[in-house]
Amino acid sequence: MKSVLSVAILFASALSMSAGACAQTPPPATPASAAKAASPAPASPEALDYDKFVKTATKQDGLFPVYHVGGKVFIEIHDDQLDTDYLEHIVPANGLGNYGFHSGDQFTQDGRIVRFHDVGKAVALVWPHTRFIATPGTAIATAVQESTADSVEAVLPVVSQDKDRKVRVLDASPLLGDLLDIGTSLTQAVGGDKNPEATYRLDPTRSYFGPSKAFPKNIIVEADQSFTSSGIDGVDTVPDPRYVQMRVKYNFSEILSSPDYMPRLYDERVGFWEDPHAAFDRDSEYDNLRWFILRWDVQPSDPTQKLSPPKKPIVFYLDRSIPDEYRGAVRDGILEWNKAFEHVGISNAIQVLDPPNDPAWDPDDIRYSVIRWVTDEPTEFGAEAQIVWDPRTGEIFRGGVLLDSALGRYAKFNERNLLAALSFPSADEPASPARARNAYAPNHDETDFSQGEAAQSAFGATALTMMGATQGELDSYVYQRIKAVTMHEVGHDFGLSHNFIAHNAFTEDELRSATFTKAHGTSSSVMDYWPVNIWPKGTSSGTYSPIALGPYDFHVIHWGYGAVPGAKTPQDERPTLDRWAQSSADPRYMFAGDEDGDFTDGHAIDPRAAPFLLSNRPIDWCSTQLEMTKGFIATLDHRFPAYQQPWQDERTAFLSLMNRYATCSSSLTHYIAGEYLTRNRIGDPGVHTALTPVPRAEEQRAFSLLDKYLFADSNWHFSPTTLQRLVYTEYMPFANFGYDPQPRHDLPVVELVGGLQTRALSNIFAPLVLQRLADMPTKAAAGSTMTLADLFTWTQTSVFGGLDAGRPSTQIRRNLQRAYARMLARMITAPLPGTPLDAQALARLELTSVDGQTKRALAKSGLDLQTRAHLISLQADVERALDAKFVLPVAVAASRG
Repeated sequence: MKSVLSVAILFASALSMSAGACAQTPPPATPASAAKAASPAPASPEALDYDKFVKTATKQDGLFPVYHVGGKVFIEIHDDQLDTDYLEHIVPANGLGNYGFHSGDQFTQDGRIVRFHDVGKAVALVWPHTRFIATPGTAIATAVQESTADSVEAVLPVVSQDKDRKVRVLDASPLLGDLLDIGTSLTQAVGGDKNPEATYRLDPTRSYFGPSKAFPKNIIVEADQSFTSSGIDGVDTVPDPRYVQMRVKYNFSEILSSPDYMPRLYDERVGFWEDPHAAFDRDSEYDNLRWFILRWDVQPSDPTQKLSPPKKPIVFYLDRSIPDEYRGAVRDGILEWNKAFEHVGISNAIQVLDPPNDPAWDPDDIRYSVIRWVTDEPTEFGAEAQIVWDPRTGEIFRGGVLLDSALGRYAKFNERNLLAALSFPSADEPASPARARNAYAPNHDETDFSQGEAAQSAFGATALTMMGATQGELDSYVYQRIKAVTMHEVGHDFGLSHNFIAHNAFTEDELRSATFTKAHGTSSSVMDYWPVNIWPKGTSSGTYSPIALGPYDFHVIHWGYGAVPGAKTPQDERPTLDRWAQSSADPRYMFAGDEDGDFTDGHAIDPRAAPFLLSNRPIDWCSTQLEMTKGFIATLDHRFPAYQQPWQDERTAFLSLMNRYATCSSSLTHYIAGEYLTRNRIGDPGVHTALTPVPRAEEQRAFSLLDKYLFADSNWHFSPTTLQRLVYTEYMPFANFGYDPQPRHDLPVVELVGGLQTRALSNIFAPLVLQRLADMPTKAAAGSTMTLADLFTWTQTSVFGGLDAGRPSTQIRRNLQRAYARMLARMITAPLPGTPLDAQALARLELTSVDGQTKRALAKSGLDLQTRAHLISLQADVERALDAKFVLPVAVAASRG
């Protein structure tokens, strides 16, 4: 589930990651300008006789004929193919099982426009700048050309040429270089950036060409590259710590775009991936950004009919790698989207085929869109859409999906991902927001989806087992998860981005109705990150996952693919598209993208726009889920482990339940200083302002649940019998393959709970959150929203309430008090940048109060040893902060003297 582009790309460089000309294409690089970039060309021997060369070579006919001679690869270029736009993808042909390397991952490097340019005895592979555009032949086009720079990927020597045939043969050896910068990626993956001896680097003596392929519309040249390292002492982090072979495919292809395709301009009210450009030919508008959405050219064959087949259907092939037991769910997930295209007048827009029994058929042929099954251990990305588009217009002409094989195992648990999703700062670490990253917030990293999906799926399996589900119900659960994931990824293939506010459309009653969810899903969009839809035993429940398209999915396909009669240019479409987008104010059609759900450091502000939530009342939903989860934990021993099954099953089940705690506790913190944000514009129905503060009552309700289910000491009285069963399965396999033991045989529940609590405190006391609370009185009526004083008072009562009584408490409670006291202390002595002065003042006030409470508690008789030790240490932490002395820098002291 990957976000493709961001506006930062546009301004970071004139060189695009998916370079391409726009509808108003800049002129090709002139011989003079390209020669300036590529010269001097490397020395090249005199060209060999063409006929003699061809006789000694093995030839593959395709878009560019490919030759093999003595282990080397050569590419033939016709003169009329010079200075012509082609598309180049460089993708890994193999993975490492994980570590961020996946076979066929097209987003390892987005497609680039490439031109073969003659520079004498060589041909330069030029990546032209194409993000900055202007009308060709105008003065401003000249300015754009002179203000930006092209890049040269490689210079390929000419080894043979036939001027009569107008062809030349190029030595492809420069493609053996590390253009994907795999060496750096490998080094970072194993921590080698912190150990110079473990740095990976390309070894040219162990690199060579692999097989190549030639098709009518593209060619594949494979470079088998070895990377060397001295390794890391005592750590086998990759199959061989010294030599790692990565097979890299260079894919040169035609841009299979439609000649009559018209780009569609992006609108922030609907969720499409975008292809950004900066246009310099519209001085009438202040904003010169011109973004096209990514989409296919799908048109009805007969526009006069209400429903007709497409001129050219979108055809997906199910790769042979997909196991038979899951092919039906994958196929059904793809075909579900036909319902949305029928609403724009196109029947059977999408087709699903099995690969033909034809040896000539190859998934590397760019004419085919393929769904593939990928094996990783541990799983790393869950699933990922794969699209290829024309960077000049945003037109998609090839799609595909990588499905992680763990999808079939998620319902059978995956402890490693559960532990990763529960990785938080310890109570003794600085409560910096940067350290307290929400494991479920999107950050354009597929690992987050993988961990979140694993956690949600395992929770569902645990919950269903606890409620005595039949094998048929469990089989249905797995089918629904795979179908829903496929629907989500194929939605990306159509250009759709995530929608993290989609759950806000449906009520609890609707979600509990099987009839409703079978027809409308569990969210208004499958492009949401959806949790498993399970309710307490004895109540009705809908489908576990969204197995049907939601109302937003129909809306977004209509907006992006519906025809606008009479429009000749993208600008002509604007009035109609604006009218269609106005309905996004309706909760059924609302949109909130990745950036709206990224609560890292307090950036996102709308608590509704978050992944892995359900219903239009997430606070109430979390209350139900937390109470249900507590019940599961209390009775876990009754179901796990099953007879003759390992103890680790109960450990994994326990972790899956804790992850539901993590999801809701994190989501509840988003209400503190929250503001409802709309992407809709003034004039859209019912829209009067961009921001609406979350009412104080909602903030207080969210905090009360944090107090009840997270901070309250009574919440964490686990059964000793349960804790004695939460061990992992110990083993020592041959050669240590897969052996990655935990430091402790038991499960460190004190640390896990402390991590949940510390992350919640870090979220609600992040500087940006404190700033919004401090500023709220300037834009909201008094008493209508939370204040800084409310936050400190509520938290003080929750964490330190009853401290002066001197009663014994649990280790979890003591750790929480120490962690919060240290956070307050740091707010005084070393506040994080941006912390408001009023917050620092309140922190001092609260520490003063704690100081008084500890003194009163210590004055009581009969304190047990542990309680007295805790109070003395807590008092020392507080007094050290209150009595802190600061040494001013010499320059500051002198200025004050």
